[in-house]
Amino acid sequence: MKSKQLRQYKIRELLQANHIQTHERMAEALQQLDIDVSQSTLSKDLRELGVLRVPRPEGGFRYALPEAGGTLRDQRILERELTDFLVGSDRAANMVVVKTAGGHAQSVCEAIDQMAWPEVMGTIAGENTILMVSRTAREAEQLAGRIAKIREQRT
Repeated sequence: MKSKQLRQYKIRELLQANHIQTHERMAEALQQLDIDVSQSTLSKDLRELGVLRVPRPEGGFRYALPEAGGTLRDQRILERELTDFLVGSDRAANMVVVKTAGGHAQSVCEAIDQMAWPEVMGTIAGENTILMVSRTAREAEQLAGRIAKIREQRT
């Protein structure tokens, strides 16, 4: 995993687990994970991840990820990838298998990963097949529904 990808992955993890209120606190949390980052790089990462400043009930603000996990740009990319390259999908227990046009599984998989959907525990992509694993059969069913819904909206 590239350093930018790793850093943004860790930022997502930190925001999901903690109430971080400032750039400084985020930089400190990353430093504790042995990730050094400049203020400008951190600002760019937060912008690319679509991180929002949301009010706290007790006052002040905290950083939060967009509800679906991805930005509007990520959503549009996923919609385009699924519309252009999805051949079919099927579910088995807690897994969803997605078939794509040859050579496009990696790009479709990356678009899915960028959405950071809570139902997706992990993904693996080959040449024309993506395996998505969820924790439960119910989550896999929800995941298959998400994919079907996106494709239906675009066709």
